[in-house]
Amino acid sequence: MNDIFYFAFAALIVVIAIYIILKVLIKKFNPEKSQVRIYGILQGISTCEIISISSAIISYVFMIYLMVSFVDVTIDIVIIVTFLSLLGDILIKNKKILINLFLTLISLAGIKIIYLIHDYLSAEYMSVWMLLLLVFVMLFVFLYLSYTLLKNLNSVVIANKYIRKGDKK
Repeated sequence: MNDIFYFAFAALIVVIAIYIILKVLIKKFNPEKSQVRIYGILQGISTCEIISISSAIISYVFMIYLMVSFVDVTIDIVIIVTFLSLLGDILIKNKKILINLFLTLISLAGIKIIYLIHDYLSAEYMSVWMLLLLVFVMLFVFLYLSYTLLKNLNSVVIANKYIRKGDKK
């Protein structure tokens, strides 16, 4: 349970740092002259879709934190990540809830494997090959989590009829 508090503290520091950086950069931002188009995606979505995007991003950052800090996957972590995944899918009425839940559990299994390899390396036997295996598994899980995040964002965009059709409200 302490890992969740450490994550909340680290996330708070990151949010404050992003706020300061964006506060400085927003002074020069002009949407008419900008080449950035991401703000257009966020204009036509509802509150439920924003919460769905937020839960996907929070779940992504939380699982990256778990992976990098070599935390053992406990039942409370499984409940939190599963809740965030289900919340995001229920709010956009995604028909693939069970598939996404299964993919979330696969992500948690990957994080558990990373923990087990790290624990073996630190407690039992230090080997270059095991260290390489740890690095490659971490890289794979990171890419898998990134893919899952982009898939969740895509399903939110597809679920919005205004963004999908290009209509305006």
